[in-house]
Amino acid sequence: MKLKASIDYGVRTMMYLASKDAIVSSREIAERMNIPRDYLIQLGLKLRNAGLIIARPGKHGGYELGKQPSEISVGAIVRAFEEPGKARRYTLADADIEAELLNRVEDANSLISSSLDVFLGKISLQDLIDASAHKGNVHKFLDSIHMFA
Repeated sequence: MKLKASIDYGVRTMMYLASKDAIVSSREIAERMNIPRDYLIQLGLKLRNAGLIIARPGKHGGYELGKQPSEISVGAIVRAFEEPGKARRYTLADADIEAELLNRVEDANSLISSSLDVFLGKISLQDLIDASAHKGNVHKFLDSIHMFA
């Protein structure tokens, strides 16, 4: 599964801020994390509105984490970029599709969405930082955070 650019850049930003533990300028984040600065500023607003970062205005301003990395879930980062009330990309209201099948598909989509919310809610920003120690061993990482307990 490929992440949307906003989520990828949001995670990059959050991990960079966690590594600095200080106020960091948007220019520095954009340069170091290879994020277009104008886009980063838009993302910063969404992360701030979600309560995940604090934005400090002014000449010596920038961004810093609003909470400890262990208190920020990947799910919260993803939700910061969701568009409330956005309509589905598709509709199944077709005369050829039976109502029962339509209900099953909607239930399946709801289950997938809920499962992702639960799963991503269990992974913290700190877990992502710690995962780098596992050097790509995803199963070891998932076991270490008791994902399926």
